[in-house]
Amino acid sequence: MTSLLVELYDRHVLEKNVYQAFISDCDEILFLSLTKISNNEKLSLRQFIMEEVPHIQRVTFRQLSLEQLADQLDYCLACYDQVLLDVFGGDSLLALSLYQYGLDRHLPIVAMDVERGKQYKWVAGQLEKEDLDIPTLNIQQLIALRGGKMLKSKRPIHSVKQIAAIKKLASSAIANPAHWYQVTQFFSLAKTNDLHAETEKILENNGKYYHYPESLIPLLVEAGMLCMESEGKKRVAYSFPSQEAQVFCRNKGHILEVYLYLLALESQLFDECMIGGEIDWNGIFPEADNVQNEIDVILRKGRSITFISCKMTDLSVEAINELEVYANHFAGESCLKLIVCTGKINPVYANRCQEYGVLVIRSEQISNLIPMIKKYSKRQKR
Repeated sequence: MTSLLVELYDRHVLEKNVYQAFISDCDEILFLSLTKISNNEKLSLRQFIMEEVPHIQRVTFRQLSLEQLADQLDYCLACYDQVLLDVFGGDSLLALSLYQYGLDRHLPIVAMDVERGKQYKWVAGQLEKEDLDIPTLNIQQLIALRGGKMLKSKRPIHSVKQIAAIKKLASSAIANPAHWYQVTQFFSLAKTNDLHAETEKILENNGKYYHYPESLIPLLVEAGMLCMESEGKKRVAYSFPSQEAQVFCRNKGHILEVYLYLLALESQLFDECMIGGEIDWNGIFPEADNVQNEIDVILRKGRSITFISCKMTDLSVEAINELEVYANHFAGESCLKLIVCTGKINPVYANRCQEYGVLVIRSEQISNLIPMIKKYSKRQKR
């Protein structure tokens, strides 16, 4: 016996297309739409369901017209032993028409309330209500649903002592970004082989001089980012404990990513926290020339996802546009988008952020970042 789940295709909130697939025991899914569904949209959704929902054997799509809906569905559903109609999501007119069709043909009809974790089922003239454990998609699944693929991400683990040192370093870097830039430039210029360096204490590049950051060395060691081997009057030898530590000391903006990540972990508010999320835009058929981008910090709480761009420079139009495009493409319209910026913020760019729904966090607001995310996430649900 072959069973079919009939779904309304929702192009605005893609997650609505897959919830019922996880909880139903149907063999196949048919997605309905009044407008054309692009081949890329079909491919992404079909690939996701076939990989993530093992009991689904086939996924198909059909464009309908309201005027001929009954005849078209009669033809499509004729060969199935069991049919379940889901009127959750999608076009409201199509939902009403599908509901009426189900009543006329005496087919079971379901509708889901995701926020309350309930499902309503109309069977044989009776309305039944049941509590549901509706699955929550993780960050990788949310990206895969939109045709992307998470190539790599970092979820570093630090000791209590290391966290305290990282926070002190971050506070110093946020308060004085220019000085932190000098620090990272020194480590970048020092010749390094297999994470080990022996170098002069004063390095020159294009007429500018960068000094060994002697005052910050104890904190870098305490943070687990540096191992000191020897130090003389003019030369110093050290090594990085890991590639992550090397990036921390050489990339001026990475300290901000790590700091925000630690604040998120410390809050225990989120189900998932990651930094350096590298995403392939075409995760279905990877190619050498695929577009790949990195999201600095990604957080997820239940069904709410937050993308954060960290900038230890002045706010730029490029940064705003990038975040807006990445977030909408990979996480949907409900994604909370933040730019944490330690530099100057042009009022014109601030207005652009407001137009795009991007929240700008200034240096003095960083310590209050998590409560702000919590507040804005609640607003989005209303």
